[in-house]
Amino acid sequence: MICCLEKAFSIKLNENQKGQYVLILSEHGIENEDPDSSFSNDSYIRVILNEDEEFSIDLYENNKNLFSFKRAQYHRMIPIRDEEEYSIQFVLERWQSRMIKVQWKPFLHIEFGLYYEVCEDCD
Repeated sequence: MICCLEKAFSIKLNENQKGQYVLILSEHGIENEDPDSSFSNDSYIRVILNEDEEFSIDLYENNKNLFSFKRAQYHRMIPIRDEEEYSIQFVLERWQSRMIKVQWKPFLHIEFGLYYEVCEDCD
C-alpha cells in the first residue's frame, strides 16, 4: 500500500527504525518526517503508517497537538490527486462504511465520514 502513495504523490517514503512510514502533510505539500526540521510556525498533519495496514493521525498547529487518532487498521487506502484536491482516504477495517480523510490541498483538513464506493459501470 505504501507504493501506491509513492506513485500517486511522486515521493519516496523512508521507513524509520520502528518500521513506520511517517508523512508530514502541510499546505506546502507532502514530505517524509525529518527529525532535524522544525514545523513550529506551520500547521501540519503527521500520518504514521506501517506494514500491518495500521495508521495514526496527529494534527498540529504552532507545535501544539490539537487532535490525535491513534492506531486503527485500514481496509483500503485511497490517494486522491487531482486539480482541486490532494488527500488520502483510509477506509476503516472494522467499519468499512466509514472513512477518515486527511487533506492538504486546497487546505489542511481532517474528516471522518461515510465511505461510498463509486461504481463506474452502474446507472
